[in-house]
Amino acid sequence: MTSNIAVQEFVSARFGHDCAQQLEHIARGGKSNKKGADFEGCYAVYMIASIAATTAPAECAHHHVSSQETAFVDDLCVRNQVIGTKRNYQAKNSDGSAADWTDELRARFEMQIIVDIEHHRVQQQEQVLVVSCANKAAANQKKIPHAMRSCCRAEYFPYELTSTALLMSHEPLRSVFAKLCNSRHLAHLDAAFRIILGQWHADNNAGRTVLDVLTKAKASARPDIFGGFHPPQPCWQEGPSVPPYTPPSWLTEVLDRFQMGVATVECAAFKVSYNGLEVQLAAHAPAPHPDALASLTSPRDVFMLLMSVEAGMLAVSPPTEGEPQ
Repeated sequence: MTSNIAVQEFVSARFGHDCAQQLEHIARGGKSNKKGADFEGCYAVYMIASIAATTAPAECAHHHVSSQETAFVDDLCVRNQVIGTKRNYQAKNSDGSAADWTDELRARFEMQIIVDIEHHRVQQQEQVLVVSCANKAAANQKKIPHAMRSCCRAEYFPYELTSTALLMSHEPLRSVFAKLCNSRHLAHLDAAFRIILGQWHADNNAGRTVLDVLTKAKASARPDIFGGFHPPQPCWQEGPSVPPYTPPSWLTEVLDRFQMGVATVECAAFKVSYNGLEVQLAAHAPAPHPDALASLTSPRDVFMLLMSVEAGMLAVSPPTEGEPQ
């Protein structure tokens, strides 16, 4: 592979010094964007894994993670959809002035607090500035006004060129994956990190629940290295041992909005019937993104949404006996 210096020298000789400088600026901007995106992705994995390692698997369906929402603090958003909490993260992969707590950033945090309380109506919100320099994080924490520290903070998360180096340098991350994998073998932790990172980047346009990401990560691992995570399994037999499932509030609210009746419970699934149509939704299915629910305009949209959620669950269901592995 041709070195960057060799390419720059060729451009300078072929097109001139100004074009070589332009190429250098393009490369610098591209590298900066990549560093930022890599940092955000790794931190998202840390958040997803932290929740999965400290939360009952069934409850992971209530934790929704998204990125680049319309917000003043927009790099990452973590919601608990049951208790109504919302944490927004601004990630800065820098040890320079770009990662400083500034008046402009303070204003953004203050406005986001108002948006979360008055528009999103959350019960509890928090705004977090995540930087890749420990000294910078400590300095930023001191700069945050005391009146804002109840819901605003600075946090350190390291940046490394490889996931292996990141796990070795950050003990909290390593501990989280040791619990998820039920192992402290670095090769297992690194493989698990990479699988979750791939799952997150593969499909996060509308955000993901932690249960969805971990269930699909576990299903794709061969062999299964997520020995500490056991997603809830649906019950396919009726009887007194079947737990009393209650339709989630988001489903009840959607059905009420379009006067579609109520969802009935059949073992570990909710059945929705309307005008001769019927769809079933697994009891442990992840909640759709709030924007997806808000965009519904008709019963048809509701059916399409429920079918897409159920299709995502079927995609990760284990094969039945006799089917190809």
